[in-house]
Amino acid sequence: MRYAIIPAAGRGKRFGGKKQFIEVSGKAIIEFTLKPFEESPFIDKIVVVAPEESIPEMELRVKDFSKVEAIIPGGCERQESVFNGLKYIDGRCSEVVIHDGVRPLVTKRMIDELVSAYQEYGVEGVITAVKPKDTVKAVGASLEGSDFLVKETLNREKLILVQTPQLFNFEVLMECHRKAAEEGFWGTDDASLLERYGYTVVAIKGDYRNIKITTPEDIDIFRVFLNQMER
Repeated sequence: MRYAIIPAAGRGKRFGGKKQFIEVSGKAIIEFTLKPFEESPFIDKIVVVAPEESIPEMELRVKDFSKVEAIIPGGCERQESVFNGLKYIDGRCSEVVIHDGVRPLVTKRMIDELVSAYQEYGVEGVITAVKPKDTVKAVGASLEGSDFLVKETLNREKLILVQTPQLFNFEVLMECHRKAAEEGFWGTDDASLLERYGYTVVAIKGDYRNIKITTPEDIDIFRVFLNQMER
């Protein structure tokens, strides 16, 4: 059994609204996100994590997705929301896919390749990522506004920009989340927890179009990519 957990519990304070419910072409962002998981033969069940006060709205948005088994309340941070999802499915599966609810351009192909790599490499986790196109610099002290002192230029050949979906051995990810909760450690993604506790993670090629909706400008980019992919 393979579950997908879709953390979509953000409240969009910086964005100015809950991004997962923004409509594009008559559908909410979360509906675009769920469609490939609903259609993938490699996903058996889906758990959506939503803001507690928005569960009724989420129920309306996902009512046509037969694989959605439950909508559960999220936490204050993404890591807590994923942990809530893991606790809900504990004992029900051996593998779990985690995917951001506001990454609506995920495809069935990405899910297929993730599962294939997981089976081929026999590791505890597989993630999707792309190489940075721009020069990447490390910065030091912050100055006025959003300005920084530049410290050094990093070798971008040794860097990747991490995306979701990410696939994990369920027991390993659950163990890592429990340890992180006990220690008060906050990772920037689920794979960072496996890295912290000594497990092996492999990165496979993602897609530059697989953007995360973070700022209002991303909605415009999403529309362009969506039109390209639909054609």
